[in-house]
Amino acid sequence: MRNFHHRIPIRRKLPIGVCHKNTDQWLSYIEQSSCKAAAFMFYIVDTDTGYGLHGAEFALMKNEEIIFESYSNRSGAVWFPLLKEGTYTLKELSYPEQYIPEKYKFSVHIHYNGNITIDGMPVCRFKIQHKLQKETASFTIIIYDVRSGIRLDGAVFTLCQNEKILGTEVSDKDGLIKFHNLSSGIYNLVEQQPPAGYIKNSASHVVVVANDGTVTIDGHAAEQTSIGNKPILYDIFFVKQDEQTGEPLQGAVFELLEDSVVLYTAVSNEKGEINFGSFAPGTYLLREQKPPAGYLTNTHAYTVVVAQDGKVTIDGIPTERATIGDKRKGDVITVRMLNANQETMSGVVFQLLQEEMVVQEVCADGNGEAIYMNLQAGDYKIVQLGEEGKPMETTHMLHVSNIGVITIDDRETDELIW
Repeated sequence: MRNFHHRIPIRRKLPIGVCHKNTDQWLSYIEQSSCKAAAFMFYIVDTDTGYGLHGAEFALMKNEEIIFESYSNRSGAVWFPLLKEGTYTLKELSYPEQYIPEKYKFSVHIHYNGNITIDGMPVCRFKIQHKLQKETASFTIIIYDVRSGIRLDGAVFTLCQNEKILGTEVSDKDGLIKFHNLSSGIYNLVEQQPPAGYIKNSASHVVVVANDGTVTIDGHAAEQTSIGNKPILYDIFFVKQDEQTGEPLQGAVFELLEDSVVLYTAVSNEKGEINFGSFAPGTYLLREQKPPAGYLTNTHAYTVVVAQDGKVTIDGIPTERATIGDKRKGDVITVRMLNANQETMSGVVFQLLQEEMVVQEVCADGNGEAIYMNLQAGDYKIVQLGEEGKPMETTHMLHVSNIGVITIDDRETDELIW
C-alpha cells in the first residue's frame, strides 16, 4: 500500500468529476509536502440494503476552508485526490434525495506513512450509511348524521396497526377527525364512542398509506371519505280528544317543528292517536294546524323534549299519558257590541234564550266581549237588554248542530258583531 502511494505522480490536472474550485490550494497541499502524499476513497450506502448511493456531495476542509469537493458516483464511491499528512474535516454538503443524513462532519487523519483513518477507522472499512426517509402522511375524515347530513362532534376514533392503537382522535365542532405523521402501511380505523345520542358505527375501516404518501380508506381517496352515524330515535306520540268528554277525535292535523322548521305533519286516526314517528334527542315544538270538524283550533304551542335516555315528554307529561283536547265550536260563542266609532263597548248585557227561557245572561267584559260556553245542540235566540233590563227588539238566531257546527243568522260562525 505504501509503495503504491509512493509511485503516484503529482497530478496537475484534476480527474473527471472532481470540482475545479480551489485547485491551486489543493496543489499547494501536495507539492509543498516533505512527507508522503495519499489519496483516499470511501463509500456512501443505503443502511438497509447496503447499495451505493449516488449524488451525495462532500467537502474536505482544513481550518474551515474548503480544499476539495467531490460527489458519490453510481456505485456510491467518493474519491479524494493526493493530500499531505495532517488532520482534515470531511463535511457532507448534501445527501441523496429521500435519505436522512446520519452525520454531517467527520475527522480525516492522514498519517506520515500514508495510512488514512476517518473518525478513527481505517478508510478501507469506513462507510457512510443513510436511512431512506419514509414518506409521512395524514388524512382527515368527516363524521355526520346519516339522516340530516349535519356534521357531528364528539365521535371518538382510534387508528390501529397489528392490533396496536397508534392514536385516538375526537371529531371537532366541524365534524372533522385528523390523523398525522403516518408511515406507509395498512391501518384500521375504528369508532370507539359515537357522538351523544347516536348509534356506534361497528365497521372497521381499512386505511392504506402508500410509499408516496397517498392515503385511501376502504379503497377510496381519503379526502372523499366521510363516516355516518345513525341517531338513536324515539317515538313522539299522543292522543287527541274532546276537552270536555275525553272522546277521541279523528282528523286533527298537527305539525312538529324544530328551530321554526316544520319537520313532519301527522293526522289523528279514529282512535285519536297521532304518531310522528322516531326522532333524535332534542327539543321540538308541537302545534295544531287544523282541528277536527266542529272544533276550535287549539292555539297552544306544546314543548316536546326527547331526552338522551329515551324519555319523551309533552309539556312535561310523558307521551304515554299525554292527551291534547279541543273545544267544540258550540262551546264558545263571542258577542261584541260596536259603537258609532266601530269600537267595542263594555258593560252591555246579552241574554241567550231557548224556547223563550233564559239559558245564560252575560255582560260584555273590559274587552267588549260577551262569551257563551258549553252549549248543547239546539236552537237559541240572542237579545240585548236595555237600560231597564228589558229585551231590545233586535234579535239574532243561533243554531248548534249535533256535531258542534255553529250558525248565527244562517251563517256558519261562532262570532256575532252587534
